[in-house]
Amino acid sequence: MDGSTDSQKASREEFIPTGKHQDVSFMIDGLVQFEANIQSFRSIRSRVIWPDSEGPWIDGGIEDLMVHFTYASWTAYNLGCALSMALSSKEEDIGRTISEMLTRMISSMGAIQLAEICLTPDAIDELKRDHIEP
Repeated sequence: MDGSTDSQKASREEFIPTGKHQDVSFMIDGLVQFEANIQSFRSIRSRVIWPDSEGPWIDGGIEDLMVHFTYASWTAYNLGCALSMALSSKEEDIGRTISEMLTRMISSMGAIQLAEICLTPDAIDELKRDHIEP
């Protein structure tokens, strides 16, 4: 029990397209997380999770992703927060291409430290089965 009321817990849950809810209470202060679900270059959903709230899912293409990511990066910088990216795609080539592009972009903005962890869909499923958030 973390001492939260039911309404506080409910406010930390988000509707995921699979119909499941995800608890985002694990977010760390000082961390902004950028998430993107990539179907194709023209079909991308992204959102930003701030230390105390989460933004809406934004649907669009690669151009919309770039604008959303730039906004998240710049705002995280101005807040003095670290930025975490969580990208998912069933198409490995597209996912890797977008990951490399965003990594180059964040490096050009002066990122001090970058780390990348790539998981196969089977590895992600195994983490979820074990109730571990990727």
